[in-house]
Amino acid sequence: MAKRNCKTVAQQCKYYEGTGELDEAVISDALERASSEVDSYLADRYATPLSGSDPIPPVVVSITGDIARYRLTGGDIRDTDPIRERYTKALNWLRDVADGKAGIPGLPPAGTETPGAVLLEPGTRPWDGVTP
Repeated sequence: MAKRNCKTVAQQCKYYEGTGELDEAVISDALERASSEVDSYLADRYATPLSGSDPIPPVVVSITGDIARYRLTGGDIRDTDPIRERYTKALNWLRDVADGKAGIPGLPPAGTETPGAVLLEPGTRPWDGVTP
């Protein structure tokens, strides 16, 4: 998910490493960490990591971007700052999803079989004195 959104978040944050150039490694790292954080909230209800699902629902992409953007600011942020407000709303929404108060359209619940998936079940072996 991070690679798809790297440019978008970078442009929104205008994160530059003092040279006037975007530091894509820093931005990509922030997106990876944000993706991991999102997955941690969703893991009990949905199959994670979401980076393997295609397509990732837009609401999850947006929430992940808001978290990464907040982390990339790196400076003082007032409680009324829109970046902080979006970050706080993102965490509140993730908590609601984790608590079952909200859902993510388009994502199957955790434990749902995927078409073409293989299910392995342990068997039993009768040992009645038979040696292998």
